[in-house]
Parts: sequence; structure tokens; C-alpha cells
Amino acid sequence: MVRFTFVTITFSIFILGCADSPPPPSDDNPIAKREVEDFFLRFRQKIQAKEADSLPAYLSSESLNGLDDLRRAARSEPQSFLEARPFYQILCILALRIEKRLHPGFDDRLVGLLDKLIIQADPVRKTFLKTELGPANLFGNRAEIGLRDAPNVPVFCFVKESSGRVWKFHLMKSLPLILQGAESFARQRKPTHLLQAIYILEQFGGQTVLPQDLNH
Repeated sequence: MVRFTFVTITFSIFILGCADSPPPPSDDNPIAKREVEDFFLRFRQKIQAKEADSLPAYLSSESLNGLDDLRRAARSEPQSFLEARPFYQILCILALRIEKRLHPGFDDRLVGLLDKLIIQADPVRKTFLKTELGPANLFGNRAEIGLRDAPNVPVFCFVKESSGRVWKFHLMKSLPLILQGAESFARQRKPTHLLQAIYILEQFGGQTVLPQDLNH
């Protein structure tokens, strides 16, 4: 099975950059923190087991909407709109277009997207499975988990849904944090988000971005 197009980017590039530390957590409830950590453990176990069909149930509604937006953009968005998107979205959209061009039978529905974006993308998958985690930080109905050595720098984001009863993973907030090292690396070499995404795909993904991949 063909992997997501930027799988050969090294794990260290993905988690290289660090954002500014957030303010101190507003909620130091150890039981609530454990709930987030246990939820994320279950989510990571599904990734480790390569159960892509189980992942949608763990995702926030905003994440599901964001994935649908990426799918639609990969199918039909022109370059002028693509250029206005953030780096991580352009990277995903171009990778999906290349995958579809090389393998027309690629199923871009939700489970197929998650399989390509998380499970088959080795550096992304390793970020979930191999990162040494810090404790959960709580902000009301939001939560974040960072690195063990930088616990206040978020990498993984969560939100409570169903009237504040159920934790969900916020993939669309987490992806730019996971990919910020790659973005920082590419920013030193290329001036725009589009050119940076193309650089990562071509230099580390072993792919060639064709003119037809830029306009749909």
C-alpha cells in the first residue's frame, strides 16, 4: 500500500519548532487531567493498532469539518484559493492530489483520509506514538498535552463536546503544531506557504508536484 506522500520526512523535523508557552492552566483538577490522558492513550492505541475506522469517533466536530474541507479542496480548489491557506493545509491538500493522481482508486472519504494522514504517514504516526508526553494542561473545556521536557508548549489539543461531557481530539488544531518543525525548516528556504509545502513534498517526500496538482 502506498504511504502518504511526505512519509520520509524525519521525525525530528516535525517536532523541531516550539511555540510560545501558554498561560498557566486555569484548572489543576487531577481527575480531569487523568481523563484527558486516558482518552489520549486510547486514541493512540487505535493508531498503533492501525484502526483508521475507529478514529473518527475520537475527533472533534471541528476536526471532522476540517477534514471534509481538505477533501473538497483537494478535489476542486484553484491555485489562487490554495495559496491563501496555511502551510499544513496546503501540504495535506497537495499530498492528497498527488496520491489521487498516482493512484486514481484512492478513497478520499473520512477513513481513507485518516489512514493516509495519520496511520500511513510515518513521521506523523511516530509523533503520536513516540513523543515523550508531559501532563495534560486544562483550560476549562479545552486541554493540551505537550512534550515531557516542555509541558507548557502544546502539541496535542482536545476539546469537550456533548455539553461538556466527552473529550474529543482536535486534529485540526494539533496538525499545525505537529508540522510546525517542517514549516519552520521550509520557511528558511522558500518565501510562501505554497512553495514551502512543495519543497517539503519534493525534498523529503520523494514526489514531484506537477502544474496539474496546483489547479483543480
